[in-house]
Amino acid sequence: PVSPRGFGWPCRTHRAMAEASVRVEERLALSLPKRAAVVAAACGADMVINFPLWISAKRIAAGLPLPRAAEVYKGSGTLYFAMGPMTIVEDGATSIASRCLSDKLSSPATLLVSSCLAGGAGALVIGAQVENIITRAHGIRQGIWQTLRTTYSVGSWRALIFPPGLLMMMAREVPYSGCLFFLSDQVRTTVRPLIGGKESGTRCRQIFADLVAAVLTGLVAGPITHVPAVIASRQQAHAECLSTACRSILRSSGPRGFLAGLLPRTLSLAGSLFVLPFSIESIENAT
Repeated sequence: PVSPRGFGWPCRTHRAMAEASVRVEERLALSLPKRAAVVAAACGADMVINFPLWISAKRIAAGLPLPRAAEVYKGSGTLYFAMGPMTIVEDGATSIASRCLSDKLSSPATLLVSSCLAGGAGALVIGAQVENIITRAHGIRQGIWQTLRTTYSVGSWRALIFPPGLLMMMAREVPYSGCLFFLSDQVRTTVRPLIGGKESGTRCRQIFADLVAAVLTGLVAGPITHVPAVIASRQQAHAECLSTACRSILRSSGPRGFLAGLLPRTLSLAGSLFVLPFSIESIENAT
């Protein structure tokens, strides 16, 4: 698969998840500029719809209040433009892992393992750095560029390359990418015939089937990746180390604090899993 978001492609992401929903033969039939334009438009739609939920979940997890109206989309542009480099990293990691594992594992297992490894690579190289600046900007109530300068002035390049929450971001993205690139397609392939019938039904029934598949996948991806997501958010917003962040969460909310923001984050993930494939298919059908 070619890999968005982080989160929560997060990652909200929100990162190159869109491409994973386009079948291989369909991707090969598209010219590179058209493919890029379709994915860019779909990711933009996802950002408009799901970023407010994503950033709300990040803030709740970090112990911050819900965003004010002026903060609802703060950092969305940064996250959007990080999708390109993230796609390159995750696509490259997937290709390398697939070549190394193809003669050792079955095809489904190769896809699952390579997807998980790609998520870890994406978080290590780009995802953790971008999310750290966005979340920190919300934590200290500064703009993105001002936060970038502040972070550099305090910790130089090391603080930008190895930000707080890096380890937890990788712990989050490994299982999340497995759900994103492997489980989501398996669930969608299973649900579509059940709801749409043997011929996949009408377009409306297909859309409903895809929505159900996205919700089911989100119900798996959200809970199993949420604890590291909460810890990472706390570290990023308050510039805390791993142990300090865990103690802060326990001191302020007890064990329940590790589940803070689970509902909006799960809704955001399910939203992205539906909006991105739906937007891609709709744009392709219209062109």
